[in-house]
Amino acid sequence: MQVGAIIIGDELLSGKRQDKHMASLIRMLATRGMKLAWVEYVGDAPLRLRDALKRAFASGDLVFSFGGIGATPDDYTRQCAAEALGLELEIHPEAGR
Repeated sequence: MQVGAIIIGDELLSGKRQDKHMASLIRMLATRGMKLAWVEYVGDAPLRLRDALKRAFASGDLVFSFGGIGATPDDYTRQCAAEALGLELEIHPEAGR
C-alpha cells in the first residue's frame, strides 16, 4: 500500500494561497517511517474532484484529502465523495438539528 494525497481548491491553483499540507504530511509520515508516493491537486470542479476521489478509493492506497471542506458554495468534496462511492449523501441526524 502506498500513501497519497488529494489537495483541493481553486485558490491553490490560482496562486491565491500556497499549499502547506503536502510538506506537513511528508514530515508526519517520515516520523512513522513512511513516505508520500503521490499527490494530486484538484480545483473545485465537481467532475474532476469526483473522478480523483474515485481513483483514490479504487487504488487501495492510504489517501489523505485536504481542503475543499467548508461552508462556501464551491465546496463539493462531500457530494463528490458520495458520488465516487455510489452512495447518497446523508446528513447525520445530530447535525441536522
